[in-house]
Amino acid sequence: MKFPRIYSDEQGETHIGVCDRPEHDAPFGPPPTPMGLMTDIEGVSSLVMFSVPGGIEVPAHNAPQPYICIVLSGEGEVTASDGSTVRLGPGGLLYCDDVSGKGHVTRSITDLSLAFINRANS
Repeated sequence: MKFPRIYSDEQGETHIGVCDRPEHDAPFGPPPTPMGLMTDIEGVSSLVMFSVPGGIEVPAHNAPQPYICIVLSGEGEVTASDGSTVRLGPGGLLYCDDVSGKGHVTRSITDLSLAFINRANS
C-alpha cells in the first residue's frame, strides 16, 4: 500500500515522499467472504480525533512522534521545508515522520476533521 510520507533528511530538510508498506492477502470478514489486501501498522500507541476550522495555518513544526493522519472530512495541505506540498481530502492519508529537522507547515483549506494514529517514537 502506498501513501504520502513527510520525513527529514540528515541535514534537517523535510521532504514529501512515498511510504510503501507491504501487503498480504487477508479475508474481508468471516467466511465465505472475498479476499482483500491488508497492511499491518505496528506500534500504534493511541488514536486522537481533532477538528480545526478552515483558514488556519500552523507555522513550521515537527511531528511530536511518528503518526498517521487520516482526513475524515474537509480539505487540508501540508508543506515540507523543501517547498513540496501535498493536499489531502476525505480519506486522504499522510504518514508524518519528521520528528526532527525544519518541520512542516499545515493549513486547513476548509473545516477539517482528522484522525491521528500515533506510533511509538522508535
